[in-house]
Amino acid sequence: MNKKNNHMKALTLFFLLVFSQQIVAQQALEISENGSNKSRVFVESKRVKVKTITGEKYIGKFQILDANTIEIEGNNIPLNSIKNIKSRSVVAGIVGTVLIISGAYFIAISPIVALAISSSSGIAFVFGGVGMISSGILFNEFAKNQRNTKWSYKIIDP
Repeated sequence: MNKKNNHMKALTLFFLLVFSQQIVAQQALEISENGSNKSRVFVESKRVKVKTITGEKYIGKFQILDANTIEIEGNNIPLNSIKNIKSRSVVAGIVGTVLIISGAYFIAISPIVALAISSSSGIAFVFGGVGMISSGILFNEFAKNQRNTKWSYKIIDP
């Protein structure tokens, strides 16, 4: 029984060392506000939305390729070509999309509600739908956007 416990302890220690080294060795993207001490750190595999200077948009988990390049969904993006970057969680995307679709549905059925119940109910459905669509758009855009005019980007070893 004692040998089994020693093997389990050794195995646990081995996995702890292997995984802790990967966590410590992980690079990150540091975003620093120009002229201030403010900065944010995005670790690899964080879901982000990037817009480039040429207008291309990429959404997905990013990986660091080298000191000057990140990759999103197989697309190599040089840091000096990024116009803005922001955090983009999956939950925010889903909730925002559900609000937009629900709002469109409310607006679409408002004439039926107006005929079946009353015109004031139909108007309420239109206003409710517009409110839901607006909320969905704002929810999708809620994350802070770090533009290259105010922020600088660099790869760091945390």
